[in-house]
Amino acid sequence: MRYQIERTGRIQFAAPAREHHVQLRLAPWDDDSQTLLRVEVTVAPEVGIAAVRDGFGNLVHHFAVLGAHHELAFRMRAEVETRLTNPFDFQPVPLARERAWIADALHQAPRLWDFVLHQGPLTPDLPAQLRDQPVPQRREDRALFDQIQELSAWVRTLTPFDPELDKPVCALPALFDLGRGCAADLAHLLIAVVRQWGVPARFVTGYLDASYFEPDDEDPPGTEPRPQRSHFWVEVLIPGAGWRGVDPALGLLADATYVRVAIGRDARDVLPLRQACRGVGVAPTLEETLSVIPDTA
Repeated sequence: MRYQIERTGRIQFAAPAREHHVQLRLAPWDDDSQTLLRVEVTVAPEVGIAAVRDGFGNLVHHFAVLGAHHELAFRMRAEVETRLTNPFDFQPVPLARERAWIADALHQAPRLWDFVLHQGPLTPDLPAQLRDQPVPQRREDRALFDQIQELSAWVRTLTPFDPELDKPVCALPALFDLGRGCAADLAHLLIAVVRQWGVPARFVTGYLDASYFEPDDEDPPGTEPRPQRSHFWVEVLIPGAGWRGVDPALGLLADATYVRVAIGRDARDVLPLRQACRGVGVAPTLEETLSVIPDTA
């Protein structure tokens, strides 16, 4: 699949801001599963923009507006080609070798331990039970990829996905008090369990094909498509396959209709916008738009 992507943002201040430093993580990844064909980032007021990679390999655009301003606008345009049409297309490792395969991967790439050992408010060490349900344990008689899919369904049952929520909870226990969560919340819960199994799992932010925002079958006739927005899912290191995306919110495996933008240990590593400035009396407001259009040419 090939997509034309445009994401815009407008930051407004009630009082003049200055020394405004901004980091954007908006551009798609470029790796074996998808190719970033082109990307362009523009800013108004016009300033120089530096493109760098962060510690996780995410493409970051950094710039600063030093003079006083009430408004800052940015636009990211990209073209990307995704190739993972079938997430099941890999040669599985024999069950007896799965744990050794994971151990070998961790030995050869020690930085993978970040995605096993990291704990925090969003991905804490979990108790034996959550909401009176036992937390699933890894089994030796089932392939890990199958168990991950079953675990994703368990997460979705324990904490239903609410598409109207757009910000993750500040700590995972609050998710159980609320009883429902956004896509990022469900991703964090899945990550927390997978890491307790000793398997690397990472948080992913990205974009979805526009078809995911079309009206559902139960919507009344004439219902307009929902506004496109960023989505969040999980990638788990699967023996024989490498990283495979699992989406507990939608109950799907990530395929060519998913466009990866950034990866990290949790949502705090992949914030699309980080900013700091001086001279602001009140918090700035942010308006954003997103358009992901498949290229049918």
